[in-house]
Amino acid sequence: MLCAGSSHDNHRVDSCRGDSGGPLVCERPSGSWVVYGVTSWGHACRLQDAPGVYTKVSAFMPWIRKVIGK
Repeated sequence: MLCAGSSHDNHRVDSCRGDSGGPLVCERPSGSWVVYGVTSWGHACRLQDAPGVYTKVSAFMPWIRKVIGK
């Protein structure tokens, strides 16, 4: 699991109700995007001291590669 969110008052980013199963993505310096997590749960939406909780995709990469045949 990993926690993520933004603490900036003018630009808080977090998952919310109905987001479970959705991606946590980050843009690389090259401009490509990478999926770091899958939305799991959180206490509420956009709270400064309560980031969203995500399943860490890298922990499941061996299984993902096996399932997709790579």
